[in-house]
Amino acid sequence: MHIFAVTRLKCLLLFLCSGAFFWGVLVASAIAQNEEDSAPLLESQRAQFLELEKQLGRASRETVDSLEDDVAALSDYPLHPYLVRQQLDQRMDLAHRNAIEEFLLTYNNQPFTYGLRGRWLRYLAKHDQKKAFLANYRDGMGATITCQYLEYQLQDAKRPQYWLEKVTPIWLSGHSQPDECDPVFKQWQKAGLMTSDHILQRIEKAALAGNSMLVSYLKTKLPEAQQYLPALWLGIKGAPQWALKKSKFPLTQPDIEAKILAYGVEKLAWKDPESAIRAYHLWQPKNIFNQVQRLTIHRAIALSLAIDDKPQANEWLQRADVAGAKSDVKRWHMAYLLKHRQWKAVLALIADAPASVQQQDSFRYWRARSLAALGMEDEAQALYQSLSQERHFYGFMASAKLAQPPTIKHQSAPRDEKALTMISQRPAAQRAKEFLALNRLVDARREWRYLLRSLAPTQIKDAALLASEWGWFDQAIISFTQSGFMDDIEKRFPLAYAEQFSTLGSVYDIQPAFAMAIARRESSFMVDAVSPSGARGLMQLMPGTARYIAKKKVSTSELYDANQNVTYGVQYLRYLMDKMGDDPVLVSASYNAGWQRVMQWLPENRTIDTDIWIETIPYKETRNYVKAVMAYRYIYEYQLGESPSLFQQLAKSAIPSVPGLLPASGGNTTTYAPK
Repeated sequence: MHIFAVTRLKCLLLFLCSGAFFWGVLVASAIAQNEEDSAPLLESQRAQFLELEKQLGRASRETVDSLEDDVAALSDYPLHPYLVRQQLDQRMDLAHRNAIEEFLLTYNNQPFTYGLRGRWLRYLAKHDQKKAFLANYRDGMGATITCQYLEYQLQDAKRPQYWLEKVTPIWLSGHSQPDECDPVFKQWQKAGLMTSDHILQRIEKAALAGNSMLVSYLKTKLPEAQQYLPALWLGIKGAPQWALKKSKFPLTQPDIEAKILAYGVEKLAWKDPESAIRAYHLWQPKNIFNQVQRLTIHRAIALSLAIDDKPQANEWLQRADVAGAKSDVKRWHMAYLLKHRQWKAVLALIADAPASVQQQDSFRYWRARSLAALGMEDEAQALYQSLSQERHFYGFMASAKLAQPPTIKHQSAPRDEKALTMISQRPAAQRAKEFLALNRLVDARREWRYLLRSLAPTQIKDAALLASEWGWFDQAIISFTQSGFMDDIEKRFPLAYAEQFSTLGSVYDIQPAFAMAIARRESSFMVDAVSPSGARGLMQLMPGTARYIAKKKVSTSELYDANQNVTYGVQYLRYLMDKMGDDPVLVSASYNAGWQRVMQWLPENRTIDTDIWIETIPYKETRNYVKAVMAYRYIYEYQLGESPSLFQQLAKSAIPSVPGLLPASGGNTTTYAPK
């Protein structure tokens, strides 16, 4: 740091502490000036850090000492602890015990220590350093280390039962546990804790995890009278139709067999609800199912029938929609009645619901919608008016029913310069910012999450503002949500990559607000986002989809490039628009669930009101996705200064039948707007 910058900062701080005006603003100004003055030094330190990181990564234990002075020279650089961690990784021995344990104590659970304690404990166990191991152990270290810890504790335990009881949850796993656990498992078994109940619990977990080898091993531990049960678990896991085979279930262990049968009937219901009904009626006269099992079976049958729009659906929904049922039963009961436009039944269902359910956004909207359909306009208008003051899908729909513009209610998050300065100077914030500068986004997020955990709840909003100022869109969005401050629309819905969306929107005739809404929902503008299914980047494209759109092989690095990802994403939206007749609801659903699946959800020979169709989308994820994208699109239209009419269209539109949509599908080829 330059000497004149330090002097200027000290003078300012002395002046401010004396009670001068604009404390926070001036400190922030001083810090900003200091950062500007230090920028060249920081650039140099970054280059040195990257080089040292590379050298330490390939250094041997013998040569790591030669880099000691170079590492020490970066002691005032925010990422210095990561270099020290690399040094310690190469010095995993008793000679460096003090350094390792001091590092773990000083930086307890900070991101650059992740994995170090585990490595150190494994080293200590390997060298039978019992005392040091016990001193360094922490809960949640995984089965191998925890078993070693329990083994050490049992060696000198005055109350072994206390420690043996801690073995039980480790043993009760659906997967084989490491060999290091065998000694404590043997003591646990010798103490008589391997009961039939425990064995059966583990067999259930192993069977449901598909671990047939473990099930076969555990079968030998059961009393002979129970050894037929593992085969039932494996059989019904692979073929739920076993629930229809009375000969398979002798009911000599009725409680356990009922549990297996309930699992099988529930699983069967999602594939073949009619067969599940037969299975249920086969066993129900035996009175083997308890109340929880009956509720579970009724729910699966009712929802499966409702999703498939079967004639028996209403009967089973009434049977399933009782006290103690999961909340989605009543939601699907209402959705089924809506699909058949049974408005009086909808009103009766809502009236019978608990007060907390009646106050949910969706139930309030559909109550108003039902009243309007029955000609009770005054009551409907009053409900719409109340709901229209809220910023969400149903609030926006209510506004459209009133022919009013939806309510946005933007309120900028209040700035506290002192708080912003304090947070920005925290080591974790500085490390996160450095990793951002190095484009090491995973490391940056890891540090940011640690920072948020260390802040008071009232400070998280300030951290969100800081991330927004850094242009870190995804963490600003996530942090605002975590803070509970939801009214700063400009920062929660930033105009990220607006130029790219605008340019490509013009090329492919895609409204920028629509594409931005998709990106906001898909990734919160996280350029390196990866979904569990393998979708990547800002607009969460599957590699196969990108390859199809691009008509060439697309590398992972291209999908993580914001410009390329937006290009392919907007092209894919054009493709879906051509498939789905330019219907934004169907396109949104297709982007999430796939257009071929969405085609299966369309009515066969009639139209259906758009809001009702959305409410009856079979997949909860897709249903919520479509509602969110529609609301986000309106917000982005508002942000971009457009004249939005989306919800007015949705309030009057209908989803076409399959034949009605096919002529607009454009066949099976991608159709792009002319460049």
